Amino acid sequence: MKNRKVAFEKLLDFINFSNKDFLIELGEETGIGSSSLLVRKCGKIILVDRGLAFEGSGQTKITNFPAGGNLEGIKIDLMIFTHIHLDHIGLIVPTVLAHPESRVIFSEKTFEELKKVILPDSLIIQRKESRKAYFDGLPALPVKFNKEDVDLFLNQAEGDCFDIIDIDEKEDDIWISYDDWPGWNFGFTFSGHTKGAFISLVKCPDGDGFVFSGDVSGHDQETTRGVKALSEVFLEMEKFRDCKRIILVTEATNGNRDREESQEKMDARLKAILNETERQGGNALFPVFMVNRGPNIVAKLVRLGFKVFVAGGVRKTLAIEVGTEIVEKWQAEGTVMFIENGPNYQTMLRMAACGEFGFRPVVTSSATLDQGAGVDFAIEMLPNPENVLISTGHRFDGSAMKEFFEIKNKPLERGTTITLNKLDKFSRPVKNIVNVRCQGEHFDYSAHSYKSELVEFAANINPDFIFVKHCMEEGFEGFKSAFLKNSKNKKRPPIIRA
Repeated sequence: MKNRKVAFEKLLDFINFSNKDFLIELGEETGIGSSSLLVRKCGKIILVDRGLAFEGSGQTKITNFPAGGNLEGIKIDLMIFTHIHLDHIGLIVPTVLAHPESRVIFSEKTFEELKKVILPDSLIIQRKESRKAYFDGLPALPVKFNKEDVDLFLNQAEGDCFDIIDIDEKEDDIWISYDDWPGWNFGFTFSGHTKGAFISLVKCPDGDGFVFSGDVSGHDQETTRGVKALSEVFLEMEKFRDCKRIILVTEATNGNRDREESQEKMDARLKAILNETERQGGNALFPVFMVNRGPNIVAKLVRLGFKVFVAGGVRKTLAIEVGTEIVEKWQAEGTVMFIENGPNYQTMLRMAACGEFGFRPVVTSSATLDQGAGVDFAIEMLPNPENVLISTGHRFDGSAMKEFFEIKNKPLERGTTITLNKLDKFSRPVKNIVNVRCQGEHFDYSAHSYKSELVEFAANINPDFIFVKHCMEEGFEGFKSAFLKNSKNKKRPPIIRA
């Protein structure tokens, strides 16, 4: 087993002229994003995820792809897509279509969100980016997939060409095997990260076993339960603990930190801030990612007793992740109102922003404040000193959200201006100078396991090797140090950056 950071051309030579096993991460050059893990074991090549990442922000944002295009020149025997987020699944269509020889596994919930939200939105985004490049006098961006590709992929999925498994916290864990893969067993169990996300186990013919964590959450969220450890019943189903060696491949996004504030304290603080904002006659803006975070924040606000406006992409993901019946009930009661695109959008936006419907926080995409309906609302709401902007997750370097909270490592003073880029009908960014006078608050509602949760999860597996990915260097070092100091560990395995 070798962990090799090599150029893709050299990797092709290695695959074609060597029979050795390997494990290599083809993406994540900057630490997090574009996950794409390629593994060869016992003569089989397995791909775990094929994502993309975005770096920078606003006009300077670029798309970062993993190495190797669609991995032409490699015979892939099995593809596993762990969950719906773009940094893990963004290139599923071209990669799957380029490899008809491969088996493909993903969850039912992942497929539902792909079909209804992610793939249609991806086509729209590609068209917008192409128009933007044209009007900016830049070369046309390469199209990764088109509508015909999407239709073919969906037809294959609905035609039972792939193994689409039912994984969620309410469902049983799954082990599957294939008659033409003697000695192999594949296990799948919910990871807690988002709806339909799973941890993958692979039991190999030579006696080794792999655990691919994907993205994992050891704590509960509003729409999912956390997973602190693999179920012993699940492991016993295929005698996984009897493996000769267990190789854990884990994420460590939060490997260098634990949560500073409990969920209960954060919820209480959030409720107090919103009550005070209402008392002052203001309103609250929650810019969020539309998948997972958006539905979670809407559900949290409803549970805390607030009525909510939902706009942008969160309108599309809410029913998928919370449940259609629940959302329809909220709408019928007036608890949740959607701000729809169309001729009345700007009017509704301004009325919602200024509180003409009463105090009703706005939950909308996107979390970076670099695009989407979040920019529209920020332009209206940031100048009002009675309002509050609330960040609920990671604030990416170079983003407008990051700038809102910090300029040159100093707190942003109220009254300072920032530039928000709003796209015109030709997808060209139009600069809007916005006076920031509202309050700003941050809440660490991460969907990733924290350091102590990662250590507990890994220690329970009792691995012989640990490969760490999906993290910055400080995340890797933090997890490694904490794991080796943990007195519960029965072994001191090598811990390597994948």
